[in-house]
Amino acid sequence: MTTPLADSAQVTAEFKRAMRRLASTVTIISTADVNGNRHGMTATAVNSLTMDPPSLLICVNHSASIHSTLIGRGRFCVNVLTTEHEDLVSAFSGRLKGDARFEVGEWRNEDSGMPYLEGAQSNLFCDIDSVVPFGTHSVVIGRVSAVRVEEGIRPLIFADGKLGATQSLTGHVRIASNLSTLTQFLPTDLETFLKKHPLIDVHLEEKVSTAVVTAVQENACDIGLIVEGPKVGGLEVIPYRDDRLVLTVPENHPLAGKSSVKFADTLDYDYVGLHTGSQINLQIQRAAAELDKAWRCRMQVHTYDALAAMVQAGLGIGMLPLKMAHLYAKAMNIKVVELDETWAQRRHAIVIRSYDSLQAAGKRLIDHLKRTSQLGDSRAEEPAREEAHA
Repeated sequence: MTTPLADSAQVTAEFKRAMRRLASTVTIISTADVNGNRHGMTATAVNSLTMDPPSLLICVNHSASIHSTLIGRGRFCVNVLTTEHEDLVSAFSGRLKGDARFEVGEWRNEDSGMPYLEGAQSNLFCDIDSVVPFGTHSVVIGRVSAVRVEEGIRPLIFADGKLGATQSLTGHVRIASNLSTLTQFLPTDLETFLKKHPLIDVHLEEKVSTAVVTAVQENACDIGLIVEGPKVGGLEVIPYRDDRLVLTVPENHPLAGKSSVKFADTLDYDYVGLHTGSQINLQIQRAAAELDKAWRCRMQVHTYDALAAMVQAGLGIGMLPLKMAHLYAKAMNIKVVELDETWAQRRHAIVIRSYDSLQAAGKRLIDHLKRTSQLGDSRAEEPAREEAHA
């Protein structure tokens, strides 16, 4: 045990070390001014005060961007986070500013306009009773006026300077994904998921989007990822990501010097296509039929690698998602040309029979994919905690 010392700097340093050993549930304090402008911050300095009346206290740094709005409005909400809310900690600890923070997570407004997090462990709506200044902070006492509680207990914990779950979840999740979603988005999303849940076993199989829908409908997999287009027959559809199709051509091709082309102008050239049933092929065939022109598909391959190699060899032009096309263009002698067509913009989606029918591991993965889709391609960072309190 450390002996107390009179030196204030030493006491402060030891106090910080001691607090790192005090595990705390992570929350987001949210409020809004009278004009509806929302403010929020992560906080661990939240404690119940009395049961009669129901009340709690929070500690807010005077320099925090939320401070003046919270005190001025006289009302706030404590959103208790779950293990699936790590991305929100990063957003509300300084990575994002102002109302942009509320673009991460599913936020709603209660009747008085107070923002609260849908799917939080719990939401406690409070009216400020009193404010006690102390040092660099204000100790705010709130009377609890309303409470929302989710079933299940899985709080997000902060201890020793890092986030961690209170329990390890086990289970098995079967995924079927189309090639575009699998190559562009799933690797990063599954990597971050399995780092948080190493005991969950994920089985992934590639299929064309129509086959993915069938697999989910027939319970051959738990979660499907498709490019929107196939009929989903009563399945629950969750938006996931967007991408855009572009043209890839050999370096010396007549179209190589163009920044963008109409699809009709490409139909005079031979194509390298993907395998039968792929969503890209189906989109090309539909677009050609609408123009009443033939699509000259010289050969078909199963992978983006093979398609890019054939294009580089001058055997045809090909269509790829923008992200993949740029990767190949950096490594191969091919050029990327934008397609001036609205149908080139595509939406990827998650399909499931129903969220309620999933096991806990499947629900956890769906929650994670929804959250990463809100962040786009940005990776979750360690919380900056510029406004959080140990």
